[in-house]
Amino acid sequence: MKYYKFELNLIWANILSVVLFVLGFIFLLFTYKPTEFTEYGVGKLLIGMLLYLMIHEIIHGLAFSCFCKDKRSVKYGAALEKGVLYAMCQERISKKAIIISLLAPTVVLTLLALIPSYIFRIDLLAILAIFNLAGATGDLLMTLFVIKLPNNIQYIDYDSVIGFYLLSKDDLSKYKSPFLRYIESGKDSDKLINKDIKPLTITKASWIIFIILIIFVIISCISM
Repeated sequence: MKYYKFELNLIWANILSVVLFVLGFIFLLFTYKPTEFTEYGVGKLLIGMLLYLMIHEIIHGLAFSCFCKDKRSVKYGAALEKGVLYAMCQERISKKAIIISLLAPTVVLTLLALIPSYIFRIDLLAILAIFNLAGATGDLLMTLFVIKLPNNIQYIDYDSVIGFYLLSKDDLSKYKSPFLRYIESGKDSDKLINKDIKPLTITKASWIIFIILIIFVIISCISM
């Protein structure tokens, strides 16, 4: 069985993310009164968005855990200099398992969250739900790509926080997507798994960005 490494085309992914956010916000403007969105300061929105992103990755991890024999195979981290928070699965899981794991945060934090936000008029939750949808662009693009692949594929994260690996006996390099780049292929082996990756990894750059963000939020709250 061979591995095939793919990475998202970040330019297209970011463009689609902005489009989804704009369309979602237009939907909110028709659902809520525009004045309902003015009571939240930048600080509250930033905190809410950061927490939502963290919960998003935790849900990915929990979904991975449902299909892993060794729960320690699931790793979390932040590499904000690369623009990502992430959950990794360093154990081989099936096509069905990766699709469920990819879609879980979108279902929980967007589709299900929009229901109480509308019933109870929780506009902040609605904003965060749309933000999550925009942030899940990569998950959605990966899902659309994986769906059309053979059913015998498996997924694993050897070491990459911005790419992903698919395993198959078939030639996956022939499958094309304008949103994904085929990087390389090789023979699958347990030796490829980077066992030095800790259960939680936060880069130094991420700590600096977190501190700057916290300072900005505090200043925003004080100035309100």
